[in-house]
Amino acid sequence: MMRHSIRLLMAMVLAAALAPRAGARPAAAPPVLAVRDTTLEELPFIPLPFGAGDQEEGEEVTFTEDAWLRAPFGDDLLTDPDQWRSEGHRARRTSMGLDYNRVDGSRLTLSHQLQRPETMRPRLGARIEYASGRERTLYGVQLEQPLAPPGRLALGVSMVRRTDHSELQQMEDLENTLTFLFARQDFRDYFEREGFGAYVSWRVPDFSTVSVHVRNDEYRSLVADHGNRSWFNTDVPLRENPSVEEGTAHSVILRLERLAHRTGRTRAGFYHWIDLEGAGGALQGDFDYTRLLADMRSVLRLTPAATLAVRAVAGHTFNGALPRQKQFTAGGVDWLRAHDFSEFVGNELALAQAEFTVGLWRMRNSMLEGGLHAIAFLDMGRAWSNPAHAWDADRQHMQADGGFGLATTEDGLRVYFARDLQNPGSEFVFSVRLQTPF
Repeated sequence: MMRHSIRLLMAMVLAAALAPRAGARPAAAPPVLAVRDTTLEELPFIPLPFGAGDQEEGEEVTFTEDAWLRAPFGDDLLTDPDQWRSEGHRARRTSMGLDYNRVDGSRLTLSHQLQRPETMRPRLGARIEYASGRERTLYGVQLEQPLAPPGRLALGVSMVRRTDHSELQQMEDLENTLTFLFARQDFRDYFEREGFGAYVSWRVPDFSTVSVHVRNDEYRSLVADHGNRSWFNTDVPLRENPSVEEGTAHSVILRLERLAHRTGRTRAGFYHWIDLEGAGGALQGDFDYTRLLADMRSVLRLTPAATLAVRAVAGHTFNGALPRQKQFTAGGVDWLRAHDFSEFVGNELALAQAEFTVGLWRMRNSMLEGGLHAIAFLDMGRAWSNPAHAWDADRQHMQADGGFGLATTEDGLRVYFARDLQNPGSEFVFSVRLQTPF
Protein backbone atom coordinates (compact mmCIF):
# COMPACT_ATOMS: atom_id res chain seq x y z
CA MET A 1 0.00 0.00 0.00
CA MET A 2 2.90 2.32 0.84
CA ARG A 3 4.44 1.65 -2.57
CA HIS A 4 1.24 2.59 -4.38
CA SER A 5 0.90 5.78 -2.28
CA ILE A 6 4.46 6.85 -3.04
CA ARG A 7 3.98 6.16 -6.75
CA LEU A 8 0.77 8.20 -6.74
CA LEU A 9 2.51 11.07 -4.94
CA MET A 10 5.31 11.01 -7.52
CA ALA A 11 2.74 11.20 -10.31
CA MET A 12 1.05 14.19 -8.68
CA VAL A 13 4.35 16.07 -8.31
CA LEU A 14 5.28 15.39 -11.94
CA ALA A 15 1.85 16.42 -13.14
CA ALA A 16 1.96 19.67 -11.20
CA ALA A 17 5.40 20.52 -12.52
CA LEU A 18 4.54 19.73 -16.14
CA ALA A 19 1.07 21.28 -16.38
CA PRO A 20 0.84 24.27 -18.75
CA ARG A 21 0.61 27.70 -17.16
CA ALA A 22 -2.85 29.11 -16.59
CA GLY A 23 -3.98 31.37 -19.39
CA ALA A 24 -1.98 29.62 -22.07
CA ARG A 25 -3.88 28.86 -25.26
CA PRO A 26 -4.77 25.13 -25.18
CA ALA A 27 -4.30 22.88 -28.20
CA ALA A 28 -7.41 21.64 -29.96
CA ALA A 29 -7.11 18.24 -28.31
CA PRO A 30 -4.07 18.19 -26.00
CA PRO A 31 -2.35 14.93 -25.02
CA VAL A 32 -2.39 13.71 -21.44
CA LEU A 33 -0.45 16.08 -19.19
CA ALA A 34 1.50 16.91 -22.33
CA VAL A 35 3.33 19.80 -23.91
CA ARG A 36 5.10 19.82 -27.23
CA ASP A 37 8.87 19.96 -26.88
CA THR A 38 11.66 20.19 -29.46
CA THR A 39 14.56 20.77 -27.05
CA LEU A 40 15.15 17.26 -25.75
CA GLU A 41 18.87 17.57 -26.44
CA GLU A 42 19.05 20.42 -23.91
CA LEU A 43 17.68 18.41 -21.00
CA PRO A 44 20.37 17.82 -18.33
CA PHE A 45 21.07 14.41 -16.88
CA ILE A 46 20.15 14.21 -13.20
CA PRO A 47 21.36 11.14 -11.25
CA LEU A 48 18.65 9.28 -9.37
CA PRO A 49 18.95 9.65 -5.55
CA PHE A 50 18.85 6.02 -4.49
CA GLY A 51 19.61 6.83 -0.88
CA ALA A 52 19.91 3.77 1.31
CA GLY A 53 18.39 1.47 -1.30
CA ASP A 54 20.41 -1.16 -3.13
CA GLN A 55 21.28 -0.40 -6.75
CA GLU A 56 21.69 -3.45 -8.95
CA GLU A 57 22.57 -3.11 -12.63
CA GLY A 58 21.30 -5.59 -15.19
CA GLU A 59 18.47 -6.76 -12.96
CA GLU A 60 15.66 -8.76 -14.48
CA VAL A 61 12.34 -7.05 -15.06
CA THR A 62 10.05 -7.39 -12.06
CA PHE A 63 6.41 -6.47 -11.58
CA THR A 64 4.86 -4.64 -8.68
CA GLU A 65 2.30 -7.26 -7.74
CA ASP A 66 0.56 -10.48 -8.66
CA ALA A 67 -2.24 -9.56 -11.05
CA TRP A 68 -4.52 -10.75 -13.79
CA LEU A 69 -4.24 -9.09 -17.19
CA ARG A 70 -7.57 -8.22 -18.77
CA ALA A 71 -8.54 -6.00 -21.68
CA PRO A 72 -10.55 -3.16 -20.04
CA PHE A 73 -14.00 -3.76 -21.52
CA GLY A 74 -17.43 -4.52 -20.07
CA ASP A 75 -19.34 -3.46 -16.97
CA ASP A 76 -16.85 -5.04 -14.52
CA LEU A 77 -19.46 -6.19 -12.00
CA LEU A 78 -18.17 -9.74 -11.43
CA THR A 79 -14.57 -10.90 -11.07
CA ASP A 80 -13.57 -13.90 -13.19
CA PRO A 81 -13.87 -17.10 -11.06
CA ASP A 82 -10.26 -18.18 -11.68
CA GLN A 83 -9.00 -14.74 -10.69
CA TRP A 84 -11.21 -14.75 -7.59
CA ARG A 85 -9.80 -18.10 -6.46
CA SER A 86 -6.18 -17.12 -7.09
CA GLU A 87 -6.54 -13.90 -5.08
CA GLY A 88 -7.70 -15.85 -2.04
CA HIS A 89 -10.91 -13.90 -1.55
CA ARG A 90 -13.52 -15.03 0.89
CA ALA A 91 -17.14 -15.39 -0.14
CA ARG A 92 -17.66 -11.62 -0.27
CA ARG A 93 -15.78 -8.44 -1.08
CA THR A 94 -16.71 -4.77 -0.73
CA SER A 95 -14.84 -1.89 -2.35
CA MET A 96 -15.22 1.85 -2.85
CA GLY A 97 -14.10 4.17 -5.61
CA LEU A 98 -14.11 7.84 -6.58
CA ASP A 99 -14.04 9.34 -10.06
CA TYR A 100 -13.98 13.00 -11.08
CA ASN A 101 -14.78 14.04 -14.64
CA ARG A 102 -16.31 16.85 -16.67
CA VAL A 103 -19.89 15.49 -16.80
CA ASP A 104 -20.44 13.84 -13.40
CA GLY A 105 -18.31 16.04 -11.21
CA SER A 106 -17.39 13.66 -8.40
CA ARG A 107 -18.85 10.15 -8.62
CA LEU A 108 -18.71 7.96 -5.53
CA THR A 109 -18.93 4.19 -6.04
CA LEU A 110 -19.73 1.34 -3.65
CA SER A 111 -19.32 -2.20 -5.04
CA HIS A 112 -20.00 -5.61 -3.51
CA GLN A 113 -19.51 -9.18 -4.71
CA LEU A 114 -20.69 -12.55 -3.40
CA GLN A 115 -19.26 -15.71 -4.93
CA ARG A 116 -17.85 -19.15 -4.13
CA PRO A 117 -16.42 -20.38 -7.45
CA GLU A 118 -15.66 -23.83 -6.05
CA THR A 119 -19.40 -24.44 -5.51
CA MET A 120 -22.56 -24.34 -7.62
CA ARG A 121 -23.91 -21.35 -5.71
CA PRO A 122 -24.98 -18.24 -7.66
CA ARG A 123 -22.50 -15.40 -8.10
CA LEU A 124 -23.67 -11.83 -7.44
CA GLY A 125 -22.07 -8.48 -8.25
CA ALA A 126 -23.66 -5.12 -7.41
CA ARG A 127 -22.64 -1.48 -7.65
CA ILE A 128 -24.30 1.75 -6.53
CA GLU A 129 -22.97 5.18 -7.57
CA TYR A 130 -23.90 8.80 -7.07
CA ALA A 131 -22.84 11.48 -9.56
CA SER A 132 -22.98 14.67 -7.50
CA GLY A 133 -22.53 17.05 -10.43
CA ARG A 134 -25.75 15.96 -12.13
CA GLU A 135 -27.46 14.60 -8.99
CA ARG A 136 -27.93 11.19 -10.55
CA THR A 137 -27.98 7.75 -8.94
CA LEU A 138 -26.37 5.01 -11.02
CA TYR A 139 -26.36 1.26 -10.46
CA GLY A 140 -25.34 -2.13 -11.76
CA VAL A 141 -26.39 -5.68 -10.83
CA GLN A 142 -25.21 -8.99 -12.30
CA LEU A 143 -26.38 -12.44 -11.19
CA GLU A 144 -24.84 -15.61 -12.60
CA GLN A 145 -25.92 -19.20 -11.87
CA PRO A 146 -23.66 -22.16 -12.76
CA LEU A 147 -25.68 -24.82 -14.56
CA ALA A 148 -23.58 -27.96 -14.12
CA PRO A 149 -20.42 -29.04 -12.25
CA PRO A 150 -17.68 -27.83 -12.27
CA GLY A 151 -19.47 -24.54 -12.98
CA ARG A 152 -17.97 -23.65 -16.35
CA LEU A 153 -21.41 -23.37 -18.00
CA ALA A 154 -23.55 -20.58 -16.53
CA LEU A 155 -26.67 -18.52 -17.11
CA GLY A 156 -26.71 -14.86 -16.12
CA VAL A 157 -28.71 -11.64 -16.10
CA SER A 158 -27.61 -8.04 -15.63
CA MET A 159 -29.07 -4.56 -15.31
CA VAL A 160 -27.13 -1.28 -15.39
CA ARG A 161 -27.43 2.47 -15.47
CA ARG A 162 -23.98 4.02 -15.77
CA THR A 163 -21.91 6.89 -17.07
CA ASP A 164 -20.27 5.12 -19.99
CA HIS A 165 -17.68 6.01 -22.63
CA SER A 166 -16.25 4.48 -25.79
CA GLU A 167 -14.62 1.13 -25.09
CA LEU A 168 -11.60 2.34 -27.09
CA GLN A 169 -10.94 5.21 -24.66
CA GLN A 170 -9.21 3.12 -22.03
CA MET A 171 -7.67 5.50 -19.50
CA GLU A 172 -8.86 4.28 -16.10
CA ASP A 173 -10.67 6.37 -13.50
CA LEU A 174 -7.65 7.18 -11.29
CA GLU A 175 -5.47 8.42 -14.15
CA ASN A 176 -8.27 10.40 -15.74
CA THR A 177 -9.19 11.98 -12.40
CA LEU A 178 -5.60 13.11 -11.76
CA THR A 179 -5.31 14.43 -15.32
CA PHE A 180 -8.47 16.46 -14.82
CA LEU A 181 -7.39 17.83 -11.43
CA PHE A 182 -3.82 18.76 -12.41
CA ALA A 183 -4.08 19.63 -16.12
CA ARG A 184 -7.82 20.22 -16.66
CA GLN A 185 -7.97 17.60 -19.39
CA ASP A 186 -10.46 14.75 -19.71
CA PHE A 187 -9.60 11.94 -22.13
CA ARG A 188 -12.96 10.25 -22.38
CA ASP A 189 -16.25 11.21 -24.06
CA TYR A 190 -19.29 10.27 -22.01
CA PHE A 191 -22.89 9.16 -22.42
CA GLU A 192 -25.41 7.46 -20.18
CA ARG A 193 -26.36 3.86 -20.89
CA GLU A 194 -29.28 2.18 -19.13
CA GLY A 195 -30.36 -1.35 -19.93
CA PHE A 196 -30.72 -5.00 -19.07
CA GLY A 197 -29.87 -8.33 -20.61
CA ALA A 198 -29.39 -12.07 -20.25
CA TYR A 199 -26.57 -14.34 -21.34
CA VAL A 200 -25.20 -17.87 -21.32
CA SER A 201 -21.45 -18.37 -20.92
CA TRP A 202 -19.04 -21.28 -21.22
CA ARG A 203 -15.55 -21.05 -19.75
CA VAL A 204 -13.41 -23.19 -22.04
CA PRO A 205 -10.10 -24.04 -20.29
CA ASP A 206 -6.96 -22.70 -21.98
CA PHE A 207 -9.03 -20.98 -24.68
CA SER A 208 -11.60 -18.33 -23.75
CA THR A 209 -14.89 -17.61 -22.03
CA VAL A 210 -17.46 -17.83 -24.83
CA SER A 211 -20.79 -16.11 -24.18
CA VAL A 212 -23.94 -15.08 -26.03
CA HIS A 213 -25.80 -11.99 -24.78
CA VAL A 214 -29.22 -10.55 -25.55
CA ARG A 215 -29.46 -6.89 -24.50
CA ASN A 216 -31.75 -3.87 -24.45
CA ASP A 217 -29.85 -0.59 -23.90
CA GLU A 218 -30.98 3.03 -24.01
CA TYR A 219 -28.41 5.73 -24.78
CA ARG A 220 -28.60 9.35 -23.60
CA SER A 221 -26.31 12.33 -24.22
CA LEU A 222 -24.53 14.10 -21.37
CA VAL A 223 -23.34 17.71 -21.20
CA ALA A 224 -19.99 18.92 -19.87
CA ASP A 225 -20.22 20.97 -16.68
CA HIS A 226 -17.73 23.80 -17.12
CA GLY A 227 -18.08 24.63 -13.44
CA ASN A 228 -16.19 21.49 -12.42
CA ARG A 229 -12.95 22.73 -10.92
CA SER A 230 -9.33 21.72 -11.37
CA TRP A 231 -6.39 22.54 -9.12
CA PHE A 232 -4.24 23.89 -11.96
CA ASN A 233 -4.86 25.45 -15.38
CA THR A 234 -8.12 26.86 -14.07
CA ASP A 235 -8.42 29.31 -16.98
CA VAL A 236 -8.25 26.57 -19.61
CA PRO A 237 -11.73 25.87 -21.06
CA LEU A 238 -13.00 22.32 -20.86
CA ARG A 239 -13.49 20.34 -24.03
CA GLU A 240 -17.17 19.93 -24.85
CA ASN A 241 -18.68 16.48 -24.39
CA PRO A 242 -20.06 15.47 -27.82
CA SER A 243 -23.66 14.33 -28.12
CA VAL A 244 -24.45 10.73 -29.02
CA GLU A 245 -27.30 9.35 -31.09
CA GLU A 246 -30.00 8.83 -28.50
CA GLY A 247 -32.27 5.83 -28.71
CA THR A 248 -32.69 2.18 -27.76
CA ALA A 249 -30.53 -0.66 -29.09
CA HIS A 250 -31.85 -4.24 -29.17
CA SER A 251 -28.80 -6.40 -29.74
CA VAL A 252 -27.32 -9.90 -29.75
CA ILE A 253 -23.62 -10.24 -28.91
CA LEU A 254 -21.21 -13.13 -29.35
CA ARG A 255 -18.26 -12.52 -27.02
CA LEU A 256 -14.91 -14.18 -26.37
CA GLU A 257 -12.85 -13.06 -23.38
CA ARG A 258 -9.56 -14.46 -22.15
CA LEU A 259 -7.52 -13.31 -19.13
CA ALA A 260 -3.85 -13.95 -18.38
CA HIS A 261 -2.26 -14.42 -14.97
CA ARG A 262 0.88 -12.47 -14.09
CA THR A 263 2.95 -13.35 -11.02
CA GLY A 264 5.56 -11.24 -9.27
CA ARG A 265 8.43 -12.30 -11.53
CA THR A 266 6.77 -13.53 -14.71
CA ARG A 267 4.48 -12.07 -17.33
CA ALA A 268 1.72 -14.16 -18.83
CA GLY A 269 1.15 -14.48 -22.54
CA PHE A 270 -2.00 -14.02 -24.58
CA TYR A 271 -5.31 -12.38 -23.61
CA HIS A 272 -8.16 -10.91 -25.64
CA TRP A 273 -11.64 -9.42 -25.92
CA ILE A 274 -13.66 -10.09 -29.10
CA ASP A 275 -17.21 -8.80 -29.65
CA LEU A 276 -19.48 -9.52 -32.62
CA GLU A 277 -22.58 -7.38 -32.09
CA GLY A 278 -25.75 -7.22 -34.16
CA ALA A 279 -28.48 -4.65 -33.50
CA GLY A 280 -31.81 -3.96 -35.17
CA GLY A 281 -33.19 -6.10 -37.98
CA ALA A 282 -35.68 -8.60 -36.59
CA LEU A 283 -34.80 -7.33 -33.09
CA GLN A 284 -36.08 -3.85 -34.05
CA GLY A 285 -34.92 -0.88 -31.97
CA ASP A 286 -33.57 2.49 -33.10
CA PHE A 287 -30.24 1.26 -34.48
CA ASP A 288 -29.41 -1.25 -37.20
CA TYR A 289 -25.84 -2.49 -37.61
CA THR A 290 -23.49 -5.46 -37.30
CA ARG A 291 -20.10 -4.67 -35.83
CA LEU A 292 -16.96 -6.64 -34.92
CA LEU A 293 -14.31 -5.42 -32.47
CA ALA A 294 -11.30 -7.60 -31.61
CA ASP A 295 -8.60 -6.52 -29.14
CA MET A 296 -5.76 -9.05 -28.78
CA ARG A 297 -2.73 -8.59 -26.53
CA SER A 298 0.37 -10.53 -25.55
CA VAL A 299 3.56 -10.04 -23.59
CA LEU A 300 6.74 -11.92 -24.46
CA ARG A 301 9.56 -12.38 -21.97
CA LEU A 302 12.62 -12.01 -24.21
CA THR A 303 15.31 -12.12 -21.51
CA PRO A 304 15.24 -11.88 -17.70
CA ALA A 305 15.64 -8.11 -18.13
CA ALA A 306 13.47 -7.44 -21.18
CA THR A 307 9.84 -7.85 -22.23
CA LEU A 308 7.95 -7.06 -25.42
CA ALA A 309 4.26 -6.15 -25.16
CA VAL A 310 2.27 -6.30 -28.39
CA ARG A 311 -1.32 -5.45 -29.24
CA ALA A 312 -3.47 -5.76 -32.36
CA VAL A 313 -6.96 -4.25 -32.68
CA ALA A 314 -9.34 -4.63 -35.61
CA GLY A 315 -12.80 -3.18 -36.09
CA HIS A 316 -15.23 -3.80 -38.94
CA THR A 317 -18.83 -2.87 -39.71
CA PHE A 318 -20.56 -5.52 -41.82
CA ASN A 319 -23.73 -3.55 -42.48
CA GLY A 320 -25.82 -0.64 -41.25
CA ALA A 321 -24.81 2.70 -39.79
CA LEU A 322 -22.94 2.91 -36.49
CA PRO A 323 -24.31 5.46 -34.01
CA ARG A 324 -21.67 7.89 -32.74
CA GLN A 325 -21.20 5.99 -29.48
CA LYS A 326 -20.31 2.82 -31.40
CA GLN A 327 -17.89 4.33 -33.92
CA PHE A 328 -14.20 3.43 -33.78
CA THR A 329 -11.72 6.09 -32.69
CA ALA A 330 -7.92 6.35 -32.75
CA GLY A 331 -5.43 8.94 -31.59
CA GLY A 332 -4.22 10.27 -28.26
CA VAL A 333 -3.18 8.70 -25.00
CA ASP A 334 -4.29 5.13 -25.75
CA TRP A 335 -2.68 4.78 -29.18
CA LEU A 336 -1.08 7.01 -31.79
CA ARG A 337 0.36 8.94 -28.88
CA ALA A 338 1.76 11.81 -31.00
CA HIS A 339 -1.68 12.56 -32.47
CA ASP A 340 -4.64 14.43 -31.02
CA PHE A 341 -7.34 12.76 -28.97
CA SER A 342 -9.75 10.76 -31.20
CA GLU A 343 -8.28 12.40 -34.29
CA PHE A 344 -9.46 9.50 -36.48
CA VAL A 345 -13.09 8.29 -36.39
CA GLY A 346 -14.96 5.83 -38.59
CA ASN A 347 -16.66 2.48 -39.07
CA GLU A 348 -13.40 0.58 -39.74
CA LEU A 349 -10.29 0.23 -37.59
CA ALA A 350 -6.80 -1.25 -37.76
CA LEU A 351 -4.15 -0.85 -35.09
CA ALA A 352 -0.86 -2.44 -34.08
CA GLN A 353 1.24 -1.49 -31.05
CA ALA A 354 4.54 -2.73 -29.66
CA GLU A 355 6.35 -1.65 -26.51
CA PHE A 356 9.80 -2.95 -25.57
CA THR A 357 10.88 -2.58 -21.93
CA VAL A 358 14.31 -3.35 -20.48
CA GLY A 359 15.33 -3.12 -16.83
CA LEU A 360 18.43 -0.95 -16.35
CA TRP A 361 18.80 -1.16 -12.60
CA ARG A 362 16.70 -1.66 -9.52
CA MET A 363 16.51 -0.14 -6.07
CA ARG A 364 14.81 -1.67 -3.11
CA ASN A 365 14.33 -0.59 0.49
CA SER A 366 11.67 -0.94 3.16
CA MET A 367 9.45 1.78 1.67
CA LEU A 368 9.90 1.60 -2.08
CA GLU A 369 10.74 -0.95 -4.74
CA GLY A 370 11.49 0.49 -8.13
CA GLY A 371 14.44 1.53 -10.23
CA LEU A 372 14.70 2.49 -13.86
CA HIS A 373 13.36 0.83 -16.99
CA ALA A 374 13.92 2.06 -20.55
CA ILE A 375 11.07 1.91 -23.07
CA ALA A 376 10.89 2.00 -26.86
CA PHE A 377 7.48 1.90 -28.54
CA LEU A 378 5.71 2.01 -31.90
CA ASP A 379 2.01 2.74 -32.65
CA MET A 380 0.59 2.15 -36.14
CA GLY A 381 -2.89 2.28 -37.67
CA ARG A 382 -5.97 4.48 -37.93
CA ALA A 383 -9.77 4.53 -38.02
CA TRP A 384 -11.58 5.36 -41.26
CA SER A 385 -15.01 5.25 -42.88
CA ASN A 386 -16.06 3.04 -45.78
CA PRO A 387 -19.68 3.45 -46.93
CA ALA A 388 -19.47 0.09 -48.74
CA HIS A 389 -18.53 -1.66 -45.46
CA ALA A 390 -15.25 -2.98 -46.87
CA TRP A 391 -12.29 -3.41 -44.53
CA ASP A 392 -9.82 -1.93 -47.02
CA ALA A 393 -6.88 -1.38 -44.68
CA ASP A 394 -4.44 -1.90 -47.56
CA ARG A 395 -5.75 1.29 -49.24
CA GLN A 396 -5.47 3.49 -46.17
CA HIS A 397 -2.66 5.87 -45.27
CA MET A 398 -1.72 4.31 -41.96
CA GLN A 399 -0.28 6.57 -39.29
CA ALA A 400 2.88 5.71 -37.36
CA ASP A 401 4.04 7.17 -34.05
CA GLY A 402 7.10 6.08 -32.12
CA GLY A 403 9.40 7.12 -29.35
CA PHE A 404 10.98 6.22 -26.07
CA GLY A 405 10.32 6.50 -22.36
CA LEU A 406 11.39 5.73 -18.81
CA ALA A 407 9.54 3.93 -16.04
CA THR A 408 10.07 3.34 -12.32
CA THR A 409 8.73 -0.21 -12.65
CA GLU A 410 7.77 -2.23 -15.70
CA ASP A 411 4.07 -1.60 -15.13
CA GLY A 412 4.05 1.58 -13.02
CA LEU A 413 4.81 5.30 -13.25
CA ARG A 414 6.27 6.19 -16.64
CA VAL A 415 7.07 9.08 -18.98
CA TYR A 416 6.86 8.95 -22.78
CA PHE A 417 8.37 11.01 -25.61
CA ALA A 418 6.28 10.36 -28.74
CA ARG A 419 6.70 11.68 -32.27
CA ASP A 420 4.83 11.39 -35.58
CA LEU A 421 7.28 9.30 -37.61
CA GLN A 422 5.74 10.31 -40.94
CA ASN A 423 6.22 14.03 -40.39
CA PRO A 424 9.92 15.03 -40.29
CA GLY A 425 9.03 18.40 -38.81
CA SER A 426 6.84 17.06 -36.02
CA GLU A 427 7.58 17.87 -32.40
CA PHE A 428 7.90 15.47 -29.50
CA VAL A 429 4.88 15.01 -27.25
CA PHE A 430 5.76 14.43 -23.60
CA SER A 431 3.30 12.53 -21.39
CA VAL A 432 3.12 11.01 -17.91
CA ARG A 433 1.21 7.80 -17.20
CA LEU A 434 0.55 5.79 -14.04
CA GLN A 435 0.39 2.47 -15.88
CA THR A 436 1.06 0.82 -19.21
CA PRO A 437 -1.25 2.03 -22.00
CA PHE A 438 -1.95 -1.60 -22.94
